[in-house]
This record gives sequence, structure tokens and C-alpha cells, in this order.
Amino acid sequence: MTVIYGLLYAAYFMLLGSGMRVMFNWVSGQHVLIHKKTEFFAQSFFQGIFLHVVLFNILQFFPLAHSWILILTGSLVSACLLVLILAQYHGKMLRFQSIAPTRLSLSLLVLVTAGTCLIYWNGRLLPNIAWDSWMIWEGKAKQWLAQGLNVEISQWQEWIGNPQAVFNVSAHYPDGISLLYFLPKLIFTDSNPVVHVLALVAYALTTLLMISRLAKFNTPGYLQLVFVMVMYSIPLINNHLMIFGYADIWMAMYVLLIMLTLMDYQDEGHQGTGLTIIGYLLLLPMLKLEGWVWLGLFVLAHLLVKAYRSRFRSHLAVVATVAIIVMMITDGIHLSTPLGQLIINSQQLVVFNLLNTPLEFSDIYAALLTGFFWQNNWSFIWLGLPFLLVTFFTQNQNRASQVSHVFMLLALLCFLFLFFFTTASQWARDLTALNRVVLQLTPCYLFLLFKMLSQLRGVADQPDPA
Repeated sequence: MTVIYGLLYAAYFMLLGSGMRVMFNWVSGQHVLIHKKTEFFAQSFFQGIFLHVVLFNILQFFPLAHSWILILTGSLVSACLLVLILAQYHGKMLRFQSIAPTRLSLSLLVLVTAGTCLIYWNGRLLPNIAWDSWMIWEGKAKQWLAQGLNVEISQWQEWIGNPQAVFNVSAHYPDGISLLYFLPKLIFTDSNPVVHVLALVAYALTTLLMISRLAKFNTPGYLQLVFVMVMYSIPLINNHLMIFGYADIWMAMYVLLIMLTLMDYQDEGHQGTGLTIIGYLLLLPMLKLEGWVWLGLFVLAHLLVKAYRSRFRSHLAVVATVAIIVMMITDGIHLSTPLGQLIINSQQLVVFNLLNTPLEFSDIYAALLTGFFWQNNWSFIWLGLPFLLVTFFTQNQNRASQVSHVFMLLALLCFLFLFFFTTASQWARDLTALNRVVLQLTPCYLFLLFKMLSQLRGVADQPDPA
């Protein structure tokens, strides 16, 4: 029954996302041709998760009984279903292109399904449970179930001075993943297995979206099959899918989705696709604190690519160089803002209320090599990174691909800086957060790696619109 409950929960998100997409097209008067149903329903699933997290974050401001939350959720589902029925009746909002399934597409689907089932079966045999799951994500959901969704959850110092609050050592963590646990906990007896199935469905849909994008690069069938086998045989990913409960796998999927959706926007230029990118970006910090880092790096990558493509890029380079020299002369940046302090110098890094750490070099070379090449990973998979960086300059890339590659480079540089020069080095030495950050970048890296292999066969990106 757990699998059925999990699939029903996944269908709930698909219904929310589908209803939102159809309603947007209805209001804007746009008629969208859906090339593949798998792409539509996969994106609808992830859009539904975004909508769910945002709506339940809003509900936290109101003292609603659990029965009212269920009534509001049921009303939303009914409204989405009604929108889909009306759209189908009028036959104007969405048009699906009729594509007959091929032997390759069926083989890929069978392979993805088999990989998902094997991971679920192996996960059920393991006695372990992720610490983050029962302490943070499911732990908060249990507190909401007992005290109400709007209860204030605080850390120790705030809790001892507020009799209305409840204590959780991880109260400062974002609520996004916990809100995925909360709704099934209201309906079913145990939400952890249901959300486990949900994560496996999400990973399968992510893989199908990557295959679909690779197919647009005319990637040969054998390479698509190899890609699926790699996606379902990387121990680093499999462990996080089997011992489920860490937010990193969700972060990895949404970081990748931003890349894929950006490429969709490059192809289509559809307004709804652009809004989807913004939604996915905003969801990152709702899932985990370092989501702010990935969000900032995506924005920075976009600005850098835009500056590089600008006819004033030489002027911008001079301005950036002068700014760096001024920072070095004045010993960095020292600003006080409504969001908190911004301090960047050779001794300290303070970024509002998100990061406050001294800067000091730490020798973590051994841990870094272990995290990339030996700990829960394919030893040779990251050896393709230098080739990926070189082909960024040797192959023709459109704007979306440039942003994706620049983001990957910035993410790696940020990753190395944090673990080599900040207090995050302690999490590298004990081999905990190091491999989890690598996990968040692994699906992006694999996709770009196989995209590179496709382009080596002479298939270029779709050119930028005139």
C-alpha cells in the first residue's frame, strides 16, 4: 500500500502543476503545443511541488485546524481538476503532438522503471534511516501534527524565553521538505515511506527529462541507454535514494531542472517557461540553506554571460578590474544593510544572516580527492571534468548552455573556496557535507558531460534567437 500511497501523492503534485499550467495558458490566451507528454507531466509534477510548498508556507501564518487544511487542499485539487476538464472540453488550451513510442523510448522507460524498483527494494531492506529525516523533516511535520501548522518552532535560546513555541534543534532549517512530509502525515499513518516513493518518482521523472533533452541533441540510442545506467548506478546517488531523508537529492534535482528549463526557454521563449525558471530558483532556499548560494550563482552566471555577450564587455571588464583593485586597497567591503552585514576581506566573510565565518586556509586535499573519486562514487566519472571545461571554449554554445556551464564552473569554485578557506573545512575532514555538496552537482555534471559527448559528434546547440 505504501507504493500506492506514494504514487497517489505524486499524482496530487502532477494535478496541481497541470492545473496551474493550463490556468496560466487560459488566462494569457496562449496555445501551447506539447511535444512530449512525459515532459509535460514531469514538469507539472515539479511545478506542483513548488505550488504546494508556497501555499503551505502561506498557511503557516493562519491558526487553521487540520480539518480546514484538508478542506482547502481538497478544494484546490477539485479546482485544478475542474480546470483540466474544462480545458479538455474546449480543446484550446493544450495540444499534444502525437508521437508513437519507439523501441528505444520503451527500452529507456523500462530501464528507468527497473532501476527505480531496485533502489526501492534495496532501501526497504536497509535498517538505517537518515538522521535529517526523523530529526528535521519528519520531526517538524510531527510537531505540526501535534501543535498545529502555525506553531512557532524555535532553537534553544528562543524556546526557553517563549512558552508558546516548541523546540527543535534544527528550527533554522527551511520548511520546504518538512511540508512534503506534513500532508501525508495528516492522511496516512506514516509519511516517511510515502515521501520515499515520492522521491523515487521525482528522480525517475528527472532522468526522463534529461533523456528527452539529450535526444534533442540527436544523442545516439546506445549513449542514452548508457546515461540511464550511469544515473541509476552511481553509488553516491543510490545511497541517498535508498537511505532516504536528506534534502540534498531534492536540491540536486531542482538545480538540474533549472538548467533543463533554461534550455527549454532558449528553444521556445514561452513566458510560462520563464516563470517556471523563477519558481524553481525561489524554491532552492525553501529546501535547504545553501539554496541561497545556488540561486546567487545562477543569477551571477546569467549576468556574466550577458556581460560577455554585450558590446560593452571591454568597458565592463575595466570597471570590474578597478572595483577589485579598490577592494584590495580598502581591505574589502564593509556594509550594513537591512538584511544584515556584508563584510568581505582577507580575515572574514559575512553575508547578511546566511554566512559568518573567518577565512583561513585548511589543507583538505586528501578529503577532497576521497569525496570526488573514492567515497561512494565512480572513481573515474569526475575525470571528464577537465574535458568538459575545455569544450566549453572549443564548442559553439548558445546562451542557455553558456549559463549552465558558467554556473557549473562557479559552483565548483565556490565549493572549493568554502571547504578550503572557511569553517566548512571541518565537514570536509569528517567526510560528511563534502560528498553531499558533490551530490548536489552530480546530476548537472553528468548531463553536461553526456551533452558534451553528443556535441563531439558534430551536433551543435540551437542558435540564439535573432
